[in-house]
Amino acid sequence: MLHESSKLYKIFFMKFLKIESSKLTPGIIIDPGRCALEIFGFSLPENAIEFYLPVIDWLNDFKKEIINKPTEYKEFNVIFKLVYYNSSSLRQIVEIFNLLHDIYMMNFPIHITWQYDSEDPQMAEAGKEMSEITKVPVNIMAYN
Repeated sequence: MLHESSKLYKIFFMKFLKIESSKLTPGIIIDPGRCALEIFGFSLPENAIEFYLPVIDWLNDFKKEIINKPTEYKEFNVIFKLVYYNSSSLRQIVEIFNLLHDIYMMNFPIHITWQYDSEDPQMAEAGKEMSEITKVPVNIMAYN
């Protein structure tokens, strides 16, 4: 049996990732210690594929890690709090959701929250559509 500190070491094996937000790009935090991913703000990067690649790579690595050590991780919490995104960002967000779907289908506990401005029903609808497209349960909630 692993000692509790050994379990924590395994969780911290995955790298912490933080991308500061700007006027055109969202803030992104992936914290393996909390087993959490947060994406927030505006998503209008010049090159969405390049911008979101670190997140997609991290999620692919995480999938490999939980295949090998499924009991050493706790629930994965994901929060999307996007104000606006363009079509190239949407393609990358769908890719992220597809990876979350893969993790979900591995019977790994995952909790996704799509937060939106209560005055923007289109963003709420976007979260619902993301859930329907990828077949991953998403908690849709207004943040104000």
